[in-house]
Amino acid sequence: MKDLASMRQRAIALMREAIALLDETGEAHAAAHLHAAIDAAERKAPLKPGEELPDENLAVSAPAPFRSDPALVRAMGGALALIATVMTRQGGVSLDEVADLLGVYAGVTNETSGEEGLILACWVAMLRDVAAAQRG
Repeated sequence: MKDLASMRQRAIALMREAIALLDETGEAHAAAHLHAAIDAAERKAPLKPGEELPDENLAVSAPAPFRSDPALVRAMGGALALIATVMTRQGGVSLDEVADLLGVYAGVTNETSGEEGLILACWVAMLRDVAAAQRG
């Protein structure tokens, strides 16, 4: 018997990886469609006219052009996820809490450096994906 929930989570993780690749190649339109597909798979209702995102401080837009090396950003984010996972196993803090705190920092950093804010926001997304995979 297939575990549909874990298959859905794996599909979502693959879509997030595809978004990163599409972002590297400048395919923003295709990436936006994948974001919508992820929302549908996670059963999130679309925003209604007049509704706003819950925390506008975390809505980080990409500076143009993006000067950072995407592979380096992903590698450092993966290392951060590994370190945060080990920290959470020691107790005292959850992976979700680490992601939330880093998200606040990303929003604040975005005020002075859009590129740094975007990198931090990427890492937040990676941490949240790891936390969701551990729960699922």
